[in-house]
Amino acid sequence: MQDKSARSTSNDDLLDDRAAMLGLALGVLRGGGEPVEAIKRRCRRCEFAEACELDLRRDPNDPAWETYCPNTAALIALAESSGGS
Repeated sequence: MQDKSARSTSNDDLLDDRAAMLGLALGVLRGGGEPVEAIKRRCRRCEFAEACELDLRRDPNDPAWETYCPNTAALIALAESSGGS
C-alpha cells in the first residue's frame, strides 16, 4: 500500500492544476458561488487523488475526472461564471 505522503503531488497542487485546466485561479476568486475554502477542504479529503494525478498527466482535458471528483459541479460552475472552459 502506498503512503499518501509519498505521492509526488499534493491534493492542493492537484486542485491548482485542475483549476488551471479550467481557466481558473482559485487564489483570486471571490464570492459568486461556493466558497473556495469548501472546495479546497473537499479536495484535501478526496480519495481519488491518484486517479486525478494520473488523469492530469495523461490528458488534462479528458472529462473522466468529472465522474469521480467531489468538486466537479463547483469547479464547472466557477469556470462557467468566470468565462473559463
